[in-house]
Amino acid sequence: MKRILFILPNLDLGGVETVVMNYFRHINRKKVVFDFVVHGEKGYFEDEAIALGAKIFRAPTRKQSFLGNILTMRKIYKAHKEYDFIIVCAEHSFAFIEMSIAWLSGIKNRGAWSFFSSYQGKSNFKKYLNYAARPFMSLFSNIKIACTKEAGLWLFGKKDCPVLNNAINMEKFKFSLEKREEIREKHGLLGEFVVGIAGRLTNVKNHNFALQVFNEIHRKKKNSAFLIVGNGELMEDLKYQAKKLSIHNNVIFTGSVPEISDYYHAMDALIIPSFHEGLPVVAVEAQASGLKIIISDTLPKEAILSPHACFKSLKSGAASWAEELLEVRSSRCEDLDLSKSGFDIIHEAKRFMKEIIKV
Repeated sequence: MKRILFILPNLDLGGVETVVMNYFRHINRKKVVFDFVVHGEKGYFEDEAIALGAKIFRAPTRKQSFLGNILTMRKIYKAHKEYDFIIVCAEHSFAFIEMSIAWLSGIKNRGAWSFFSSYQGKSNFKKYLNYAARPFMSLFSNIKIACTKEAGLWLFGKKDCPVLNNAINMEKFKFSLEKREEIREKHGLLGEFVVGIAGRLTNVKNHNFALQVFNEIHRKKKNSAFLIVGNGELMEDLKYQAKKLSIHNNVIFTGSVPEISDYYHAMDALIIPSFHEGLPVVAVEAQASGLKIIISDTLPKEAILSPHACFKSLKSGAASWAEELLEVRSSRCEDLDLSKSGFDIIHEAKRFMKEIIKV
């Protein structure tokens, strides 16, 4: 059996963590098991990961303690000689530091998995630093994976690295009328036109624009509601913004939810107005549930999997997004088959085993 050590910020309910856990659930665990190094507090998926056979280690971030991070990683590698594979879920090319520690420690197979297509913060300086660090990332990583070609270009400076899709369990997201009614009743949404957004409450997801879109919808359709599914550092700011727009009584902040599929069923449409992303797993999940979705045209073309999804420019404005959403009727495609889209985890987990791990 091979043990692969994944390095990522945490094992909480985020897009990257969800994708990695999807793969962990569906690989052949008689041949391969994932272990994790995380930097944060205990996350949502940790108990499940341990139940699936994982070991979990904690290390400080480089920001918290640069030397502490290096010494902790060296200690982990020294104490656990079984690792001939590590995979860093990298946000930017400065993850080459983690790769170089693995190289110095004698780790033969050093992988980096790119889930992003640009810098997640606001600093242009750090964005340009990423470009400067890319040659070092390419030097120290001998396994390169990306969720899209653009994500490969961002991290490695090349588009021809292997693409491993942000795959999901398609069956889990098939539309359920029973779940739709259950969630709608729970939140008092019976008879309402429900628009939603899902994902971590962070700047790149552009929730402020989403609230402006819903504000335009609510002006024309009073029996409407907005579901904001997820948690994050912008929670209080967004609640304030909703109150400022006088739509707070029609906006529901669910926080983190154990089964996000239930909330897709409850929606009539979903929006993804992100400034940039690698490829949001939310887009795949929502389309698998047959939802109508509008996606920012800054996202990669691979995000469109069904005829119920379309791109729209953020420059067209909130009123234009609202107008398109108000045209949505109950046209959910309940028998949509995306099993051959390349985003079915059963198929992609086999590819991971065969093409990346080679077992």
